[in-house]
Amino acid sequence: MKIFGIQILYPLSKRQWRSALLLFVAYVAATQLSSATFAAPGLIFPAAGIALAALFLEGFALWPVVFFASLAGYVLSGASPVYMLILPVAHTLQAVCGAYLLRKLNLDPLFRRMKDMFALLGVTLIVAAIVPTLGTLARHLNAAVYGTPLSSVTWGSWYAAILFSLLIITPFIIRWFGKPRFTRSLYGTLEILTAFVIFCAISYFLFFTETTSIAGVSLGFLLLAPLFWIALRLRPRFTTLAFVLLSLFAFGNIFFGITPLLGETLGVRLFQTELFISILAVIFFTLTSLEEERRMTANLMRSQVSTLETALTQVAGQDRAKSEFIAMLAHELRNPLAPVASSIDLLRLKDPQGSERIEILDLMENRMHTVKRLLDDLLDVSRITENKLVLEKEQVEVSVIVERAVASAEQYFKERTQTVVVHLPEEALIIEADPVRIEQVVTNLLTNASKFSNPRDEIRLDARASGSMVEITVSDQGVGIDKEMAGRIFEPFLQIELGKRTRQGLGIGLALVRNLTEMHGGSVRARSEGAGRGSQFTVLLPLVKRLNGQKTRSKKDAHASWPADTGKRILVVDDNDVAAWGIGKLLELKGYRIDYAYDGEQALEKALGDSPDAVFLDIGLPDMDGYTAGNLMRKKGYKGLIVALTGYSLEEDRGKAAEAGFDGHLVKPAGLADLIRALEPLREESASSNLPNVPGI
Repeated sequence: MKIFGIQILYPLSKRQWRSALLLFVAYVAATQLSSATFAAPGLIFPAAGIALAALFLEGFALWPVVFFASLAGYVLSGASPVYMLILPVAHTLQAVCGAYLLRKLNLDPLFRRMKDMFALLGVTLIVAAIVPTLGTLARHLNAAVYGTPLSSVTWGSWYAAILFSLLIITPFIIRWFGKPRFTRSLYGTLEILTAFVIFCAISYFLFFTETTSIAGVSLGFLLLAPLFWIALRLRPRFTTLAFVLLSLFAFGNIFFGITPLLGETLGVRLFQTELFISILAVIFFTLTSLEEERRMTANLMRSQVSTLETALTQVAGQDRAKSEFIAMLAHELRNPLAPVASSIDLLRLKDPQGSERIEILDLMENRMHTVKRLLDDLLDVSRITENKLVLEKEQVEVSVIVERAVASAEQYFKERTQTVVVHLPEEALIIEADPVRIEQVVTNLLTNASKFSNPRDEIRLDARASGSMVEITVSDQGVGIDKEMAGRIFEPFLQIELGKRTRQGLGIGLALVRNLTEMHGGSVRARSEGAGRGSQFTVLLPLVKRLNGQKTRSKKDAHASWPADTGKRILVVDDNDVAAWGIGKLLELKGYRIDYAYDGEQALEKALGDSPDAVFLDIGLPDMDGYTAGNLMRKKGYKGLIVALTGYSLEEDRGKAAEAGFDGHLVKPAGLADLIRALEPLREESASSNLPNVPGI
């Protein structure tokens, strides 16, 4: 039903009909309790708190129930027509305004936020003035119409009574009926019972006995202890219950105590008690709300931390899966490269004079090394991300590293007919570094310069000492770096859109340069005047010492003077027969006797039965992994050399090989130089066995 466009009557649901009946009965009973205990200037009016809580929980549709219940209460109390005309309207208006404001402020019935309790306190302070104000008007009208004297109930005492009802009864009903069901652990239940037993015991002695203190401590102060316990530990639900019980004890003492009060003294005591409990309720409700918000914030933080931990676990799992995928990808790509590398070395050994064939083989070998380098870079980025890359540092001369890097990148410059100008200082610059990794850094800078330079361009590499640092600078005349991209070029997998050049590589070379340089305690910087004006990359590494006039040259390959015919017996184990054959043929041309096995069982049988001098053992065998096969060989007495030959190149793979009793670890594709280097212990053993029997040796 609407009046002037405003909805004033609402259809009720079954739940609301039940709530309406309960509200009517409770409200009328509360008004009768107020009439029975009325003692001017104080009064008790719990019906106000019941009405406000009911309209907040069940909706404004119940406002007629409040009106008619209030009217019925005044009829049963024998009130004058003036009171019956004005006060039911006042009580209804107070309940409607209070419920409206609480809903407008989005009050949480569970009082889990500090602002909820402050909202309740603020609203009750405001709407509690409605009934006393209209009631005072009714008193004066009643006196004017009927000539009756004014009662001693003042506006202030009436306001205190209504405020007390709204502060004690309203939050109790809202909290307990807003979420009636709750669960507590056995420990929590025992804690609740203990707290309330102590609280009720102290309240009983305080209000119903002549005992005023225990051990010299006032019972009033002792009562604060369980109140603090309940407020800080048992949450708002039980704090509201504690104040309802405290009110019952306090008013019970006034009406039924050792010395019951009468007349105006009773009214004054009621007024004082209501004020005291209201102030106490404001203090402890505020304390409870602060603790509840702290608890909710802590729970939210724990939830966020748990969510973060879950996310980190997922990221770690994804990262692990990514690393495993990259490792498997590298393994699967290295396996087909292995016979290619063997075939290139084999063709070189069989026909070393054909210049045209050598040029073709050089091209094939360079492309194979390019693929291998890309795989190595990809794996290194993954290792660095997981902090698994281990540096093997030693004192090394910068010029040696630079010469090796230039040699590694030489084919790039030949393909593009580019010129490389290298400037090295006369003095030897010594750094503490992993020579393989620093060579990788310089090689990546050179290949990057070649990639982004035009044919017939000149690329410069300069190395010099600068204070306590060594500067290695690679400069080009190529496409340059746009200012917007200058701060991002070291990000992994970033590729600047430059036409066909963008599709070359994986976009991880510069990211690897920065990571490897920083792992050595150095830094890298890039400089460019802009697009089309070339670029300059400078790596700075800590300088250990400078040696004037003592430049060191790189060592010759260890196998350069290796005898052609050794007579040693080698067992090659690989389920890929083409890869096994390629390795075997290379070693045969160097004078070794070769036997083959294609699974773990065959490898064990031949290693233990024929006792070869060395075993090149693949890890990915069909019946058992190479680690297991190598471990079984050692346990059953095989004393020869065991070298892992695999596409797996992670540090943990090398560690597994060492734990299984392997003497070396080669990563596919392995060329002849790698194979010879792995067999060097056999040469040392052979040399030592041929020493003359001289005393002291």
